[in-house]
Amino acid sequence: MTDTGRAPSAPQRFRLDRRAFSDDQILAEEISRVFRPTWQLLGFATELPDIGDYVLRRLVDDGVIVVRNEEGGISVLLNSCSHRGTQLCRATFGNSAHFRCSYHGWTYANDGRLVGVPSVRKNYPANFEKSEFDLRRARAEIYRGFIFATWSEDAPPLPEYLGEFRWYLDAMLDLTGGEWEVYGPPQRSAVKGNWKISTDNFAGDGYHMGTTHQAAFEQSIYGSSLADGTLGVGELDLMAVNISTPQGHAVRAGYVIEKGDPRLPERSPDEVAYLGYPREEWPRFTESQTYEQMQFNSHCEVVHGTVFPNAAFLSVSHDHAVGRTDDPLTKYFVWRTHTPLDARHTECTYWTLVPTSMSEEWKQRSYAFQARSQSAGGILFEMDDFENFARIDAAISGSVADTAPADLSLGLGLGTPLPDFPGPGAAEHLTLSEHNQRGYYRRWSELMETPGVN
Repeated sequence: MTDTGRAPSAPQRFRLDRRAFSDDQILAEEISRVFRPTWQLLGFATELPDIGDYVLRRLVDDGVIVVRNEEGGISVLLNSCSHRGTQLCRATFGNSAHFRCSYHGWTYANDGRLVGVPSVRKNYPANFEKSEFDLRRARAEIYRGFIFATWSEDAPPLPEYLGEFRWYLDAMLDLTGGEWEVYGPPQRSAVKGNWKISTDNFAGDGYHMGTTHQAAFEQSIYGSSLADGTLGVGELDLMAVNISTPQGHAVRAGYVIEKGDPRLPERSPDEVAYLGYPREEWPRFTESQTYEQMQFNSHCEVVHGTVFPNAAFLSVSHDHAVGRTDDPLTKYFVWRTHTPLDARHTECTYWTLVPTSMSEEWKQRSYAFQARSQSAGGILFEMDDFENFARIDAAISGSVADTAPADLSLGLGLGTPLPDFPGPGAAEHLTLSEHNQRGYYRRWSELMETPGVN
């Protein structure tokens, strides 16, 4: 399939009020209209292997305890005593059957039930019912090891909420046999800039790569071995496919193709290439996928995107870490959340996922690649992006600057629709496009009930 390159018949624009990235009143509306009715990623089941294991996380503006309860399920509990509101737990992670308030000693089971009140018979009325003071519990659901939660009783079941994105998540996880685990501890950092800036960057922004991440290309950590005959073909190029969904989720996949042939060819099992994984594993990987999943995963050098509203992911192959030249092409898979601290500051949490079936040596290398580029201490990519996000924040909050709209019209009307793409959603071929960001902000605008995008 080819891009016709035809310009739209009339000028088209897609703009967003810049105050969406700096106004605390807009953030207050987002908390009630965007976050409350939706599901947010809080972590992964492999972080909590044993009964009583817990981690502290943020469900938007509330601290929560994510714990494997005595029945083996996952509870997401408000980290605030029902008596006077004291923070119950301060340790970032641990193991406990109960959580006891440090102020008055109220004690809760790890499923949130109030089970102990000092002097309850002597000093409380006879009709005092402990069950009326259980910890507030969020709805929690697990999909393939991903723990999501919501405060809303009206939100659809998680698989329905994931919608068309679920196909892509399954395809990425099924690639290596389906079982993945968090490798190493999650990382956190607080950064300057609105939470949506980080999120829409992952939705589909290939436009910034050549400018923002020029140093990474100069270091040759990004795809140099793809041009040395690794795939057994001539000169290579990268073809990007952008997929948006009605739920606001987005996927951008970059495929290695022969230069001058801008198509996504159909691959037979003998033609597959799972870049970043050992060649001897490829036949096993093919056996674990459907035919459509194989078409999606083969020759895919990078895939990134978002789960609305604030989760993002990146799966990409690097050739070697900075300062090293002997590492083989290796894939890493990082998931992250962007949680607002206020309208102009964001907490980023990162998890590195690795297939459980891979060797320990491969897992360590994959984690090292992620830590050196896409992590709280990343040398190249992350620091590049954070610098730009801080510069956006510094420049848009003035009385004149915040009246100018943010433009999201890159590629508008120029992409080639791909109705035969193996996965669902509105897929189009155009390497540099804000197709996915437009889908993301359409959904944001629907929930905000404002004509903020046009």
